[in-house]
Order: sequence, then C-alpha cells, then structure tokens
Amino acid sequence: MALTGTGRTALSAILEHESLFPRIKDTDLVLVASKLARKQVTAAGLTRDDLLELKTTLGEEVFEKTLDGLSPHHIKLLARRLDKTAPEIEVNTGSSALSYVRQILAGDIAPAAAPAQDPKQAETAKKKNKYLGRKAFRTGR
Repeated sequence: MALTGTGRTALSAILEHESLFPRIKDTDLVLVASKLARKQVTAAGLTRDDLLELKTTLGEEVFEKTLDGLSPHHIKLLARRLDKTAPEIEVNTGSSALSYVRQILAGDIAPAAAPAQDPKQAETAKKKNKYLGRKAFRTGR
C-alpha cells in the first residue's frame, strides 16, 4: 500500500486498512476529527444551520469537544458571526460567548437580523473620501 501526498487519500487509506495501523485507536481518530472540525468551525461564512449539520455529522460528543477546544478569541468571533447584534455582555468573555453559542444552536435565542441601513446613509458613506485633507495627498505646496 503506497500512501500518496494528499491528506484525503492518506486518511482514507488508514481507515480502509486498519489492520496495518493497530496503534491508531478510536481516541486518536476522535482527536483528528475534532481538529479538522475546529478548522471548519472557525472558518468564515458558517451559519447556524451549517453548524447544526456539522454537529449531526460528527456527533454531539465530538462537536462539544470541538467547541470546548476553541480559544476564547475564536469562540467570541463565532458568537459574533452567528449573531451580529449580540449584546456585549453575552460575548465579552470566552465562557459567556460559548454559552451564548450553545443557546443559539439549541434554538433558545434567535439571532436578530442586522438592522437595515437607510439609503441616504449608504449614499453618504459611499461619497466620503478618506484621503481628502490628508497631507500626503495634497498637491499644492
């Protein structure tokens, strides 16, 4: 059996030929799954539904270990990503943000929709020139 350079084929080869890898235990595979899931959970663009699908795919125990293994910074980012209008008190520490994420995933808290911006404010924001008045960009001497 030749292992190739890609990780996907290497992992599938290990799983297909378990007799050749007797020292790889289920706990090792759980750790690998948790590490890969951590990378997926911290990826941008995941919604509540994506996380719930990941939870059912991995199993609740592995998913919870993955959430517990996140750094406080990453769990705060996840909480903010799931609910952009979350109160500051809910996401100011890692443990409170983790509790908030679990409440969102359980359906106890419905993430509030982002407030719509007025069209007038959007136009003025587009017209603003951030370089106007900066010394480096003045042409006269």
